[in-house]
Amino acid sequence: MDLTPTFSDLLVSHNGTALRRFVFQIEDLNEFLKEAYRINAHITELSSYLHRIRAPYLSTTRPSARRKPTTSSSKENDPLTDPQRAEIDASTRQLLHTLSNAITSLASAESTRLEAEKALWLKSHPEARLSALGRWAAGGGATKKAPVEEEEDARREGVKVCRENVIWFLRQRLRMAGEVWRGMAAVRLERETERNKSVLFKAKGGGGAGAAPAAMGGGDGGFGGRGEANGGVRGTQGMRVEEMDRGGGGGGGGGIDLSDEQMQLFAKENQDMLKHYEDTLEQVQTAQASILEISSLQTTLAENLTLQNAQIDYLVADSYQTHENVGSGNKELKRASERKSTARMVFYSTCGLCAFLVVWDLLI
Repeated sequence: MDLTPTFSDLLVSHNGTALRRFVFQIEDLNEFLKEAYRINAHITELSSYLHRIRAPYLSTTRPSARRKPTTSSSKENDPLTDPQRAEIDASTRQLLHTLSNAITSLASAESTRLEAEKALWLKSHPEARLSALGRWAAGGGATKKAPVEEEEDARREGVKVCRENVIWFLRQRLRMAGEVWRGMAAVRLERETERNKSVLFKAKGGGGAGAAPAAMGGGDGGFGGRGEANGGVRGTQGMRVEEMDRGGGGGGGGGIDLSDEQMQLFAKENQDMLKHYEDTLEQVQTAQASILEISSLQTTLAENLTLQNAQIDYLVADSYQTHENVGSGNKELKRASERKSTARMVFYSTCGLCAFLVVWDLLI
């Protein structure tokens, strides 16, 4: 049960100020968190986009040449063309590099800010720059650092650990987005390879010597795909093959007599097949280059995450040590305030001795 309204009314009845609900606004945060939220929003948008286009990106179905009236939801599921896939790869690669550089710049800016903050604090607290002998002479005991400095270091280390974790989280999310893209590119390359193997098998037409011309002529298993339109060519071609077989069986040396139309058809089929294989090879090479670049980026991110994990562990251990030092410094300060300062006693003794010698000299 939410008692906030009741408590707010009670405050108003006692001439108090009514409670206001907290409204989270990024504009109220510091610059570090603003930049972190901006980078995280871009990573989230990239991950959602990759999951949304996964099915059309991996589809091996060729886009239909006919344009059909489609809705926005069905349009997103339409198979992509090769130029569209190449554009997606280039834009995703560029965005990953941009986000990685933004995270690196954020970490560098935070490191610079911590150093500047520490320098300003030391400038405003000159006693923190005293040596151990100076602290002892000032009555601060033999502590390594002043209690105020210990507390400031603990606060600074706490902020540093928190922001290091934010940077680690951003790099982890960026690495996961890169993994999604790399997996999509790998699956696409695998499907293209399997599809090309299937096309090559169909082009062989079963592997027989007499079936190869039929496959090239646009039969059911060939690349031509002309169906019934080439029925006459297939019939003529089959007759030529039978004549060749009979001629070979009879020991004759006659070859296949092809008409100009058939020669042009075979030449066109060969050109189409060669162009198809060149396009496929270019696609495979592009996919391989994308996978290599993604792997390089993933390796860099993994190295950064490993290094940052080690730094975070060190900072956590150092924060515990700083906490212990703050406690011991407070104890030393308490003991120093309870006992008389040795340096003060030496100073007073010296002043008294000098005064005694002056008076003694005047009297004599």
